[in-house]
Amino acid sequence: MMKSTRTVLITLTVVALAGFTAGQKEISELPEVKGYKLQCIESSGITEASAKKLASGEPIEEADQPTKCFVQCFFQKLRLMDEQGVVQKDKLETFLTRLMEADQAKEYVRQCDIRRTNPCDTAYAVYGCYLGKKAKLF
Repeated sequence: MMKSTRTVLITLTVVALAGFTAGQKEISELPEVKGYKLQCIESSGITEASAKKLASGEPIEEADQPTKCFVQCFFQKLRLMDEQGVVQKDKLETFLTRLMEADQAKEYVRQCDIRRTNPCDTAYAVYGCYLGKKAKLF
């Protein structure tokens, strides 16, 4: 179990979070990201295969609940979503302006204002919206 968790962490650390590049900044460079990956891997139970797909920006057509909950955990750790699954639009916009132009961040937040039946489904739907805009969040 520990080896699998370590493999998933390495996958996400090296490949996944280094992928979001906008305005010459990467999400992995943000100080609040450190430590969240491992915590969310452990709490969600995401598989290595799903972690690799998230890392590559490949859409997961029928994502399982652990994958959705990994995304929710990560958003919640960054305080971009509350425990009830409500996206904190002002915080998300502020966060995204550290990675891209302010106008683009504001437009993404507006376009990806999605709500589903539970926090994990909401987080994954929001992630899917950003992925559709070619903005890799993992």
